Amino acid sequence: MKPTPPPKTQSPVVVPLVAAFSAFALSWLGPLVFPFRLLTTIIHELSHGLAALLTGGAFVRFVVFADGSGLAYTAGGIRWIIIPAGYVGTALFGAALITLGRSTKASRNALGILGVALLLLTLRYALPTVFSPEIIGGLLTLGIGILIGVSFLAIAWKLPTIWSLAMLNLIAFWVGLSALGDLRGLMLLSHFPGRSDAHAMAEITFLPPIFWAFIWAIMSILALGAAVWSTWLQPTGARVGILPAQK
Repeated sequence: MKPTPPPKTQSPVVVPLVAAFSAFALSWLGPLVFPFRLLTTIIHELSHGLAALLTGGAFVRFVVFADGSGLAYTAGGIRWIIIPAGYVGTALFGAALITLGRSTKASRNALGILGVALLLLTLRYALPTVFSPEIIGGLLTLGIGILIGVSFLAIAWKLPTIWSLAMLNLIAFWVGLSALGDLRGLMLLSHFPGRSDAHAMAEITFLPPIFWAFIWAIMSILALGAAVWSTWLQPTGARVGILPAQK
């Protein structure tokens, strides 16, 4: 008598294809892409701030603007870690979500945790900007952070798990592809004078901005590629902790 197979808790491989296509298509949807674009910027600026905290510095506040740009205000810490944390941290964030996107339960839990974290970090580090000269950007940051955080919580708690799975994978691939797209733009901008993260890194290392933009792009590609491979493309029996079926 054959044992009854356990219920399926993992998604088919078609999920990342749909998520990747949807993330790519978002860029053509005009106003609908606005909150997703600002979400990427929020993650970028929070990555700077959290890197400052982890290296013994202070994270003062952050702000995002309607054009998709943003600023993180930090003090102290290790600059050569804080500066690249924006681009590389965004890619690592996308990669981490990709690794969670195969399981419906993990997707729901991750989306709920992400919603809570986004709410708390926005209230803690965006609210001070409302009382600064950047009040307009502060209000935008506060509003969009709360809106996205509440939306994630609502999807995770109130809707069927398939919605959490779909949203987490969409966010994962959107953030990952956005990180690569932003790095491509950074490489183009690195040939000209400016005030980008690559230029800031060049000031403290005496290496050209294009060098750092290229290094960060390679790191991001490797992180995202590894996440997609280990989660969706690697043969099931080859994954850690999964043994081939006994005949």
